[in-house]
Amino acid sequence: MKKQVNLYQPSCYPKREKATFSQFLALFVICLLASLLSYFVMNHQSQSANERLLEHKKSISEQQLQLSSLVAELQKKRAPDAKLRLHSMLENEVKAKQRLLATLAGIDVKESVSFSELMRGLAYADMPNLTINHFSMISGTLNITGDAKYSDSLPLWLSNMQITDELSAMAFKALSIKEKKGFFTFQLTNSELKGKASE
Repeated sequence: MKKQVNLYQPSCYPKREKATFSQFLALFVICLLASLLSYFVMNHQSQSANERLLEHKKSISEQQLQLSSLVAELQKKRAPDAKLRLHSMLENEVKAKQRLLATLAGIDVKESVSFSELMRGLAYADMPNLTINHFSMISGTLNITGDAKYSDSLPLWLSNMQITDELSAMAFKALSIKEKKGFFTFQLTNSELKGKASE
C-alpha cells in the first residue's frame, strides 16, 4: 500500500498581504495629490490660453484701428484729387467756351442774306453732331436754338457756315450756351437780315 508524504508544509504556503489602513490612507493621499496637480496644471494651461486669446484680440483691435486710420488718411488724400479733377473739367469747359467766343468774334458783318439763302446755307453747313431745334427770323433778326454733342461742335458748325456762299458774311451778336448731361444747348442771335419775317 502506497503512502503519500506531503512535503509542502503549511509554513511554506504564501501569505496573503492585506492592505493596512495606513497604506490605504497613503494611496488616497497620493491620488488626491495627483488630482490636485492635474487640476492646477490644466488651470494654468487654460489661463495661459485665455491670456494668449486676449492678446490676439487686443492685437486685432489695434490693427483694425490702424486700418481705419489708414483708410481715413487715404480718403483725405483722395478728396484733393477729386477737387483737382473737377477744377480740370471746369477749366476745360471755360476754354471750350472761350474758343467758341473767339470763333464768333472773328465773324464780321459785311452784308445781309435773304431767307431762301439762309435755308440753303443751313442745309450746306449741316453737321451730324449738331441739331437745330428751332429758328425764327423776325424783323430781319435771326434766332437759332439747338443742341451740340461736343463743346467744339458749334464752332465747327459756324466755321462751316463761313465757307458757304450763302452765309459767309453772317455774324452773330448774341450767344448763350449751357452744358447739360451729355450735350450742350445753344442760342444764337445774328445781326439784321433782309427779307420777310418768317417762322
